[in-house]
Amino acid sequence: MGMRVRRLVDMTAPYLNFIVFLFLAAVLLSSFVGLPVPYAPVIVQLLLGGFIGGITNKIAITMLFERKWFLPGSGVLLKEHRRIIHSLAETVESHLINSEMIQEEIRKLLQPVKIENAEKIMNSVIDEFRDDVIGYLRSDGTRKEIASGLRDNLGFLGKFLNVTRIKEYEEMTETIIAELESRLSGFRVSKQMLVKTIQRMGTLEDFLFRPHNELLMKHYQTERSLIQLVFEKINIRQMVIDRLSSYEPSQVRDIIEDNIRAHLLWLEVFGVILGMICSGALLLVTAAFPS
Repeated sequence: MGMRVRRLVDMTAPYLNFIVFLFLAAVLLSSFVGLPVPYAPVIVQLLLGGFIGGITNKIAITMLFERKWFLPGSGVLLKEHRRIIHSLAETVESHLINSEMIQEEIRKLLQPVKIENAEKIMNSVIDEFRDDVIGYLRSDGTRKEIASGLRDNLGFLGKFLNVTRIKEYEEMTETIIAELESRLSGFRVSKQMLVKTIQRMGTLEDFLFRPHNELLMKHYQTERSLIQLVFEKINIRQMVIDRLSSYEPSQVRDIIEDNIRAHLLWLEVFGVILGMICSGALLLVTAAFPS
């Protein structure tokens, strides 16, 4: 039932003032030509009140979005473009998205993970990519890179071994690749490895939120947490301002209008209804206290 009423209002709201005006004009015309209309004065008063209420709300809404020469002060969203952008940015940062809210959501996502589950997940990832890594090691490009690295870094000893054929560069390359392949083929993450890592680095939540992080202190010389460093670089308010400032005033107006236009139509409907109610109340008062 509620949805039907909403659809009916959405369909009729843009034309409601015109409909009320037509009924008002019909009653007035009927009275003018002498056609009897029961309770015509009352109906005219109610329709007139409804029309005035609806049309004044419509004019007020129009003044928000459009600039008309005959409506002083109209075009509010166009004239107050900069102030509206800053107000929206402040609202977003204060009530919708800010660093504290995002950090809280991150904490919720970082629920403690069981060691067994972490071990299973990491090993499944390793199994997924193991063959690709081994294939990369076996490729000709990798062989050439390793052999080139041996030539550049082993110096006289490498040249001596290669020239005397005690251990040629190609043979050393094959040995290295075979050893890496052997280690990769049998590599698995164990519970002991995870426990030691957690003991040293802490949980993922600790790594993100705990101050005095070893890595950050070593590489960035800071005692602040990683999450603090990240959000120091993120100014949500300025991001919103910069983004909206890239739009023309008319585009900002259109964004706001697209989001609230349907709700503003209800104001026109309520304007008609309240206008009729006020007119009806005035008629009752007048009838109760005749002059």
